[in-house]
Amino acid sequence: MKKRTRRTIIISLVCIFILVAALFTVIIINWDRIDKALPDSQDAPVQTEAAGMQTEQEPLQTEALTEKITEEETEPPRSPEDDIYTFLQGPRAWTSKTRWSGSWCNMELADSIFSIFGCGLCDLANIYSTLSPYECSPIDMYYYAIEVTDYSPGWGAGAIDWPYLKETLRRTGFTSKLRKKDKTYEKFQKRIKKAQTAIVLVSSYDDDTYWQDTPGHYVNIWLYNEETDKVFLADSGDPDHNRTWIPLRYIYDALASNSSYQYLVVTEYNENENTWKHNGIKERWRKPSYYRSKS
Repeated sequence: MKKRTRRTIIISLVCIFILVAALFTVIIINWDRIDKALPDSQDAPVQTEAAGMQTEQEPLQTEALTEKITEEETEPPRSPEDDIYTFLQGPRAWTSKTRWSGSWCNMELADSIFSIFGCGLCDLANIYSTLSPYECSPIDMYYYAIEVTDYSPGWGAGAIDWPYLKETLRRTGFTSKLRKKDKTYEKFQKRIKKAQTAIVLVSSYDDDTYWQDTPGHYVNIWLYNEETDKVFLADSGDPDHNRTWIPLRYIYDALASNSSYQYLVVTEYNENENTWKHNGIKERWRKPSYYRSKS
């Protein structure tokens, strides 16, 4: 009996041991699964903070992108013509509030009206304001020209003559050359192609294809296009002509033959040679939407 009782106790102890070991194993396995499923307590705040930062930044990035798109939509790309100054000289342009006209259109200077003699001065102001880092009005150029040359308008006339055009340009840093009408159109083409701009004297007496009732008038030409054989015209005397593209041939045919010279080409600007460096337009004038002040 004692042997049976001892054996029974041993078997019971072994069974209890096996049950405890099995239970302990199950607990360890389940604990490992729970530990893997739960986030690490040290990493959780970092992940939450990082997620919070993304949530705060996303609206800022979206807002910046919206501003950039809006800016691009409201500011169309500039064309080469937009940077070219084309002042007008007459009272009709100023009265009708035409862009590029100004108070100088009604001014009386030296016993004359600016609109009668101001075409060459408008051309000088165009060149100075377009090709230099500065800008001026036609009236600014008028006062500067009479200061540095013998130019003296008055008594119902007074368009600035060729030598004064060239000297005023020299004082403001430009290299230019006076030219007579070339014997061939092709030669004229080549000279205009190489020039940055040109002042030309046209007359309907020589050809009235584009200008009528025009004994003599300075206009300013830009941006010769070899493919179309056209130039961008700055015509201070006619708002309908101003800022239009016309065939270069119209210019060549209408060059005023009764003048000592027919045109002037500008080939270079040198900042160190500019003795004026005037900047800013004080007169009232009609600015176009694409205008950007240099002041």
